[in-house]
Amino acid sequence: MKSSLLIVALLLPAAVVCGRDVSATPENYRTLLGKLEPGDTLRLAPGRFARGLRIRGMHGKAGKPITIQGSGAKTVMVARNGSNTADLTDASWIVIRNLTFDGRNLQNIDAIKAGGDTSKGVHHITIEGNTIVNHGANQQTVAISTKVPCWDWVIRGNTIIGAGTGLYLGNSDGRQPFIRGIIEGNFVKDPQGYCMQIKHQHERPETPGIPAKACTTIIRYNVFIKNDRRGSSGDRPNLLVGGFPKTGPGAKDRYQIYGNLLVHNPRESLFQGTGSISLHDNIFVDTPRTAISIMPHNRQAPRSIRIYHNTFFRTARPVRISGLPKGAERLVAGNLLLAPSGKAPADWTGNAALIGPAMTAGIAAPVLTFGKMDLQPRRLNQSVALKTLRRRIANDTDFDLDYLKRKKPQFDHHGAMAAPHRKPQPIRLELRKNTITVN
Repeated sequence: MKSSLLIVALLLPAAVVCGRDVSATPENYRTLLGKLEPGDTLRLAPGRFARGLRIRGMHGKAGKPITIQGSGAKTVMVARNGSNTADLTDASWIVIRNLTFDGRNLQNIDAIKAGGDTSKGVHHITIEGNTIVNHGANQQTVAISTKVPCWDWVIRGNTIIGAGTGLYLGNSDGRQPFIRGIIEGNFVKDPQGYCMQIKHQHERPETPGIPAKACTTIIRYNVFIKNDRRGSSGDRPNLLVGGFPKTGPGAKDRYQIYGNLLVHNPRESLFQGTGSISLHDNIFVDTPRTAISIMPHNRQAPRSIRIYHNTFFRTARPVRISGLPKGAERLVAGNLLLAPSGKAPADWTGNAALIGPAMTAGIAAPVLTFGKMDLQPRRLNQSVALKTLRRRIANDTDFDLDYLKRKKPQFDHHGAMAAPHRKPQPIRLELRKNTITVN
């Protein structure tokens, strides 16, 4: 199946009809923006663009998106009072790529936001390779935000530094859902609140085109790191995902969360979630709290939980699960806990722990210094009891790839690394360019 999908993906570009290549400057880009048609690319010249991107009633087509593209650090979208910088309403098949968003530390001005008319969706949006800075005036200032029904978004390879909140997808009332997204390869550092949150969902609205079948949202190969500062609206986990509708469309949706690095949280969990969740091949580092908290949230309970092949380093407690209904799927197996002292939790059966001298001897470089930290095991910690794991997880996305995106030869190992240490693989706090392709 994967080979067939790859062939289709390789053939698709040949079928795409190219549109116009339109060059724009800070002086004329707003006029040209309003004249774009499906397949067009608006190429923004180096400079400071101070009038925002008002994307309203703008629609590309499948295979012919409307692309707005800059030159990275040289193309700067400058925030202004009273309006979000890139503002999307009733829009589809749009690509926003290689821009720098400077929020000028203005309060409540988001860099990229889908809002406006809640009766219409904003869908098939790609936010790729952008840098978002100076959006940290308060916790309500968000780098990437959605407040209308949104589906089929790809948020890929972006760098977000010091925002109030990094990504806030969906509305706080649970009635503007974010559906079937792919969030991959982003670097989110030092927000006041969440690095990322996907809000819970109530009954799905009757928005034209909104998905009705079971969907999966994928969160993979991101780096989510917090510092010690307190949020102006309270402490938040690095990553939180909310629950799905109890019945009807969306009730069988899932989260697939893998290959991520979640680092440092002095007062909250690194991850909190409810709904149906698969967490595998992630690395969780540095918290005096619980690394993974599965729990009810906004009156919604967890439904199905898989937590396997993760590595925990310097976390007070690796996993806590509460509120999971009797008879629901609960898989916690093949994980690896690394700690300089203490002992493994009493409920850690089916998982492994290297504590104190065993950690020092068994791990390549278990130090809390990024660029030197290397959590590869010197030899795999394996268990016969995990021989049947593959059958239980075979319908998960990329279940057979480890944290470094390597193929798993077997499934009987513990932790996020499927092979023993052969060469240094230091963990760095940076965009993980080796895991994704940014156009």
